[in-house]
Amino acid sequence: MPKKIITDKTLPEALGLLHSWQGKLTWDLYATKLAKRLKVDRIAKRSLYKHDEIVEVYNLVKARLKEQSPAEKATDATNERLRRENSELRSQLEHQTQKVKNLQGAILRLQYNAYLFPGMDTKKLADLLTRPLPTETD
Repeated sequence: MPKKIITDKTLPEALGLLHSWQGKLTWDLYATKLAKRLKVDRIAKRSLYKHDEIVEVYNLVKARLKEQSPAEKATDATNERLRRENSELRSQLEHQTQKVKNLQGAILRLQYNAYLFPGMDTKKLADLLTRPLPTETD
């Protein structure tokens, strides 16, 4: 059985690499650079396709890079560093905004389905939704 390379621990690093990407972006280039960063021989493109979050961020970054004008690409080092940092932060913000929208949609579906469930006590549901999340244990 092949070794699982993209795990919960390596996913943030894989996404961070995408957020900070500059220049031409292809799946082959990304897989090669990610393999070097994670210190593995190689990563197959199909293993990256299995992670919806990676595919989503890849498409966001690809669109951002297409929108960049040629004038933005040729500037001095300080401006380039600030532009890179700004575009990375914008990419992360766009990704997090999309995650929030997805979660809000899931909450609305949950509330609607609970409403349709016969005999559902709304006070009990409100109590369950306002309880704090359990702490994670490793």
